[in-house]
Amino acid sequence: MTKEVLFYCDELKRDCKTFCQKRNITYLPCKSDYNSVYTLEGDRFKQKKLEESQRVNIKDKIFDASIPEKFKKHQVLFVFMKDDLRGVVHFCDYNRNPVAISVYSLLLEFERKLRELLISKGLNNNDMITFLEEQCKKPEKQKEMKELELFQTFYLKDLIDLLHYKGLYEVPKAFNRDLRNPIMHAKNLVKHEDYENSGLIYNFKSFCHFLELVNSLRLETENVIKKISLKANEEEYVTRLKNAGLFVKLS
Repeated sequence: MTKEVLFYCDELKRDCKTFCQKRNITYLPCKSDYNSVYTLEGDRFKQKKLEESQRVNIKDKIFDASIPEKFKKHQVLFVFMKDDLRGVVHFCDYNRNPVAISVYSLLLEFERKLRELLISKGLNNNDMITFLEEQCKKPEKQKEMKELELFQTFYLKDLIDLLHYKGLYEVPKAFNRDLRNPIMHAKNLVKHEDYENSGLIYNFKSFCHFLELVNSLRLETENVIKKISLKANEEEYVTRLKNAGLFVKLS
């Protein structure tokens, strides 16, 4: 959220209007009443009561499914702690560093779990070498593989492609293309409509796509963890049966 909030002022309504028009903002808060807002309709501001769908709690989760629906109705939401206004948030605020760091942590966990899944299926670097034959023949790659644990020399895209190639697990390729790559290369996840002509106007569709990817990534991570746990449980079960003498080698 933005803590330094512009409040509507009747004496400076022309400047307030220019500020809103340049940023495609419809609402400004009322300084004397936090439950009221001034909405820009055409060339004039009108005072209205703040709708419940315009309010978010300071402790709300930023990837909650209800957030896009609120932004569809209102491009600016008002952040409250109880009845105290603490800031405003626009969907382009999802381009800020704390959001990128949060998504990076999710990607890190997901990529690690994909490696664990490949290992649990009995695969190793040789399977990836066969899959990426020419790239893996390079001396620097060979040296790197000797120094790191299994699959740590390969990118998320490689892990996704190998799982698909082996028919083990389907992972949306958009995780790498639309989420991992922009995060790693510090690109905006919420895109502009046309930066050269309107640097303050953002594309709402790209924001919705970003939130869908993040929520899907969290679900996929849970699914991968379950697959790894299932494999571990199966091995433990078989070990108990063997120890009980129920596996007998037939002549």
